[in-house]
Amino acid sequence: MKIKKIILKVLLILLMIITVFAAFTLIKGFISSQVVNDENKFSGNDLSSGNNIKQKNKDELLFLFAGVDSTGEKVNTRTDTLMLVLMNKSNKTIDIISIPRDTRVNVDGNLNKINAAHSYGGMGDTIRTVRDFLYIDLDYYAEISFKAVEDGVDKLGGVDIDVPEQIAEAQEIEPGLHHFNGKEALDYCRFRKGYANADLGRISCQQDFVVQFIKNMTKVKNIIKIPGVISKVNENMDSNIKMSTILSFAWAFRNIDDAEINTQTIPGYPDMIDGISYYIPDNEATIDIRNKILYNYLLGE
Repeated sequence: MKIKKIILKVLLILLMIITVFAAFTLIKGFISSQVVNDENKFSGNDLSSGNNIKQKNKDELLFLFAGVDSTGEKVNTRTDTLMLVLMNKSNKTIDIISIPRDTRVNVDGNLNKINAAHSYGGMGDTIRTVRDFLYIDLDYYAEISFKAVEDGVDKLGGVDIDVPEQIAEAQEIEPGLHHFNGKEALDYCRFRKGYANADLGRISCQQDFVVQFIKNMTKVKNIIKIPGVISKVNENMDSNIKMSTILSFAWAFRNIDDAEINTQTIPGYPDMIDGISYYIPDNEATIDIRNKILYNYLLGE
């Protein structure tokens, strides 16, 4: 009887291993064939004269994640979320630097909110604006609409989010574990008015959500759902990151719990100028963060 139980246990373990391996194989094949074009779709001429789009370090990927309040428009819409993401598969680290959408920077020769760049020239103008603001070699982007977030969460079957007490208090919900559908997850991320520190509170919420969503995606029970989630999200997403790079980093971070994820926000303070609310970056503190995290991407000064 004991021998039968041992044999049965071994068979079940083998079946689980085969199932997980098959799921990963299916996902890699699905992504390779359907999700992202392996050719860059972004013109280097949009960034600066003679700029070449390239991955500077084979173990690192730096890209701008942009959440856009649109249904697919490439211009005339503003970015609601801007995050610089630096992934290092050698050290298993992910650094996320959020840029408040009201940050007052130079946009096409005039001081304006950084989120206005997208309304003028789409991701080309947005990349160039962030590049000039931080003086970094920034080439890659992932642009996603809010519809994609909602659809992706629903396709996953919802997400389990452990809501911190300070966020729960601001949003007037119970702290602790919540299971959100797509609309609830989007509302949770976009909520703004109840925070004492206004948009900075919303940014903190978004950073926490991104980390928890990634962990939800990589749960064993959800692995088989990833192709469907990616397919649904891809309907409202654009990126110029090569497929070979995406697969390489996705595989390196498959055990996301082993990764060190750090979040930062461009330091500064809110201010009213000519009746318009802005976020004024602290230049010295911003340079410190840039030099500490993005030192491999500094342009010549």
